[in-house]
Order: sequence, then structure tokens, then C-alpha cells
Amino acid sequence: MFRNIIRNNLRRYATTGAKYAEGASTQFKVASTKGSRRWVPTAIFGGSFLIGWYLTKHMTFTDIMAYWKYDKLPRDAPEVEKYESELLNRLEKLSLVKQLKSNGYIEIHNQSNTNGGEPNDRLILQSLSSPGAIAIPPRFYYNPQTKDTVGLYHLGMKLTGYPFIVHGGILATVLEDLMRESVKFVLDKKGEKIKDLSISYRMPTLANQFVVVRTTSIEQNGKIVKLKAEVMDQTGQRTLVQGTGSFKI
Repeated sequence: MFRNIIRNNLRRYATTGAKYAEGASTQFKVASTKGSRRWVPTAIFGGSFLIGWYLTKHMTFTDIMAYWKYDKLPRDAPEVEKYESELLNRLEKLSLVKQLKSNGYIEIHNQSNTNGGEPNDRLILQSLSSPGAIAIPPRFYYNPQTKDTVGLYHLGMKLTGYPFIVHGGILATVLEDLMRESVKFVLDKKGEKIKDLSISYRMPTLANQFVVVRTTSIEQNGKIVKLKAEVMDQTGQRTLVQGTGSFKI
């Protein structure tokens, strides 16, 4: 009798354990499937973000045609001329241009692109000169009374390091370019290759806009000229970069 009771209990526990193990196995498989599916939207989002990041690193909505369509065209192509004309119109409408003219600044035409120019001039006017980069030559203004020099540069989306942010090396290049031009205007001499350049980045510089680069001081000690300059946004109200440099004349 006791043998029958024990035998029946063992059979019942064995059957119950098998059913529990089967249910646990099924439940585990379902949970694992659901977990793997959760990675699908994450992977889609991550892939879309990387693609978007790469594209915006080189273009924005307003420069997409300049990047893909105008870059390979000759400089005298109608599309390129129209694009450059639009940038010039934007430049003329800047409130800062009117302020400069009303405060004794005169426009100085840069002739470096017609006579070969210095290596840094060729970098600005030739290597970086294309739609989406520096599509139009920078415009310079000089005040004979205060000896201040101001340059207006349009920096396109090709010049970015991070999405929508101009690369720091480009900002250092335009800062040095303005310093070199200032030496020409103030001392009527050409500065040789810059001896040293110190840069302090204050705020990120957004691409596809004009930046204002101006000297804040210039000192001559023998054949060494030391300058201080800054890069501001196109309103001229916010300082983005500050720098100091010295040239041998």
C-alpha cells in the first residue's frame, strides 16, 4: 500500500516537473525573441543619425546645390555666378557694412588674386575658393584714423569640423589672413610667414554665415609686428575667437 502511494507521488512530481520545465523553456525563448527585437529601432535610429551626421558635416539646406551641382562647374558658369551674386547681396544687406562705412572705414580691394599673392593668400583665394567653402573673396575695410582693419568672410558648410560648426583650423587661417592684410594696410609692407599664432576659442562658429574678423591692436618693434585680432559673428556683437600673432617685415 505504502509502495503504491510513494510510486504515485513520484509519478505526479515527475510529470509536474516536466511540465514546468517545458513551460519555462518556452517562456525563456519568447522573452529572448522580444529582447532581440528591441534592438531594431535602436539600430535604425543609430544608422540614420550617423548618415545625417556625415551629410550635415558637408552641407546644409541652403548649400546643398552649391556642394553637389556648382562645385564642378567653371567659375564663369551661370549657376555659379548666380550663387555668388546671392552671397554678395547678402553681404551688402548686413547692417555691419553700413556701420563701417558711416564710421570712417573705406573698402580696400585685395589684388593678391591677380598677381599671385602670398601662400596664405592663395590658400584663401584659390584652395578654399569654391561654392560651399569660401565662395566669394573676403571684403576688407580699413580706418586710416584708428588703424583698424576689418574683414568679412563667408564660411560655407565644406569648412566644418563638427556638424554645422566651422573647423578651428579654418578660423585660425582667416584670423592669420586678416592680420597679414592689416600689416599691408597699416605699414604698407608685406608680412612674411607668421612667426607665432595663439588662438583662444570662445564660442562655436556656425557655418554658412559671414564672420567678422578685426584687429584690436597692432604694435611694431623693429622688424617684428605683433597684432591682436578677433572673430565675431556677422552682427559684430558676439566674439567667437580671439588670437595674437607676430610677423617679420
